[in-house]
Amino acid sequence: MACLLGFSAIGQKGGPEVKNLKNINPNAIKATMTFLADDLVEGRQPGTRGFSVASKFVETQMMRIGLKPAMPDGGYLQPVPLKKGIVSEKLTAMTLGEETLTYGQEFIASPYMPQEESSVSAPLVFVGYGISAPEMQYDDYKGIDVKGKIVVFFNAAPESFPSNQRAYFTTNPVKYNEAIKRGAVGVISVNFPNDKRSTWEATVRRTKQGTFKWLNKEGQPNDAFPALKAVATFNPDKAEKLFAKSGKTFASAVESTKAGKAEPFDLNIQATIKVNTQFTSVAGSNLVGMIEGSDPKLKDEYIVYTAHLDHFGIGAPVKGDSIYNGAHDNASGVAILLEIAQTFKNLPEAPKRSIVFTIVTGEEFGLLGSDYFASNSPLNGKIVADLAIDMPFFFHPILDIVPYGAQHSSLNQQVEKTAKILGLGISPDPFPEQVVFIRSDHFSFIKKGIPALFIKSGFKTIPSDTIDRSKSDVGWRSTIYHTPQDDMSQPFDFDAAATHVKVNYLIGYYVAQDSKSPDWNVVDFFGGKFGKK
Repeated sequence: MACLLGFSAIGQKGGPEVKNLKNINPNAIKATMTFLADDLVEGRQPGTRGFSVASKFVETQMMRIGLKPAMPDGGYLQPVPLKKGIVSEKLTAMTLGEETLTYGQEFIASPYMPQEESSVSAPLVFVGYGISAPEMQYDDYKGIDVKGKIVVFFNAAPESFPSNQRAYFTTNPVKYNEAIKRGAVGVISVNFPNDKRSTWEATVRRTKQGTFKWLNKEGQPNDAFPALKAVATFNPDKAEKLFAKSGKTFASAVESTKAGKAEPFDLNIQATIKVNTQFTSVAGSNLVGMIEGSDPKLKDEYIVYTAHLDHFGIGAPVKGDSIYNGAHDNASGVAILLEIAQTFKNLPEAPKRSIVFTIVTGEEFGLLGSDYFASNSPLNGKIVADLAIDMPFFFHPILDIVPYGAQHSSLNQQVEKTAKILGLGISPDPFPEQVVFIRSDHFSFIKKGIPALFIKSGFKTIPSDTIDRSKSDVGWRSTIYHTPQDDMSQPFDFDAAATHVKVNYLIGYYVAQDSKSPDWNVVDFFGGKFGKK
C-alpha cells in the first residue's frame, strides 16, 4: 500500500515530477470546494449570478497560479452562447388512444429546441433498445418500418456489449440519429423498472431545470434533432399502457429485451404529443488557461484537463433544501484541477508539451461547454489528449483507480506507470449499467477523435475502514447525487482528493514528455468510429 506511505517512499521512484508531489495541498482542495459549494453561489446554474460569481472566483485562482490566458483576446473567458428551453407543463399534453395522460405522473417531455410549438400524432412502434449496431451484430430495427411513426425504446443498451460500447449506444444522440435515419417522427423512452441510475421522481425534478443547447455561428442550437417533433419519457410504473393494445405486456418486453431476444413490433395504438417550450438566451462561458510547453516543436501539442463548474442551481426542494450545491459534483473536480495546475507550476521546468486547463459550463445539461470547446478550440495547435475530473469519489483512502478510457488508447501506458509509482491498483468498471464512460466531459473529446481519460476511485480501502464501499459509493448515487444534499457536510477525505491530483498530474506529465503523442489502439471501437480515417 505505497499510496499510504510517507512521501519519501514514493519520492525514491522518480525524478523531479515525483518529488514535486510533496507540494500538493489537500487543504487547498477543501478551501476551493468550500467556496464553490456554498449557498452564496446558489448552485452555479449557467446564466445565473451564482455561476458568474463562481466563474470569477476560479478565474482569479488561475491568475494566482500564474496560468497564461489561452484565448485570442488575451483573457481566460471563452464565451459559450446558450439557448435554454423549459417545457410549459400546462401547455404540453399527450394522449394515448383516447386517454389523456397526466404530465409528471405518466410522462414528461423534452423541450423542442427549434421552436416554441411542436406536435406529432403517429402510431407507436416498440424497438427494444432503439439500437442498430452492425459492428456488434445487433439491430433492434430489423424487419420493421418506422417511417412516420413514434418509436418506443428502453433507456439502456445490451448487457452483452463491452462496458464502454454499452455506454456509447445508450446515449440519446446515437439513438435519436438512428430513429431519424429510419424516418421516425418522435421517440418515447422508458427506463427499466428499478433502474438504479435515477428514480422517476428525480427524473421529473431534473427536467424542471430545463435544457440548454449551445448555438452555432448561425444562431441555431446544436444537436436539436428537429426531425423528432416530440421526445418524451414514460414512467415505467405506468408503461403497461403503451403495450395495452399490442397483445404483449410491458413485463414481457422487459424480459425479452434484457435477454437479448427482443423483436420490434407495432403497439397498435396512436399517440398525440404537443410540446410547448419557453426559451431564454444565456451568456454561458468557459475558462481556459495554460502552461506553455518547453519544447520548441512539441509545445504546439496540448494535453487538456477539463472540469465542469456548473450544477443545477436552485430547484425543487428535497428534505427542505432547494439549493443544489454540487459539492462533489463538481466543485471537487474544479478544486482538484486547480491543484493539478498549481502542481505543474511548481515544477522546475515546464513539460515539453503545453498543458491546458479548461473549466467548462453546461456539463449537467449535455456536456455543452466541453463540446463547444472541442468544436471551437481557441488553441493554435493539436489537442492530443484530455483528462476529465468529475466527482472522482474520495470518501475513503484510495487504493485503486478505475481509469475509464485507458483500454482504448496508448494512454494506458501512462496510467500503468503512474499507478505503479503511487502503489495503486487498477480495477475494471464496477457497474457498467451506470454507463459512466459517456457521462462526463472527456467524451466530448473522444467524439473528436482525441484519446481521453476519466478516472474514478475504486472500492478497495484500508482494513480499518469497515464500510463496504461497493455499496456506499453506489448508494451515494441513488440518494445524494443530483440532490441538495450534495454539500460540504459529507465525509470527504481530502488526502484521498490529493491522491486524485497525483494520479491525474503524473499521467498528464508523462504524456507531455513522451516523444510520441497518444494514439488509439489498433481496431479499437472508438478509434475506428472517431479517429483518423
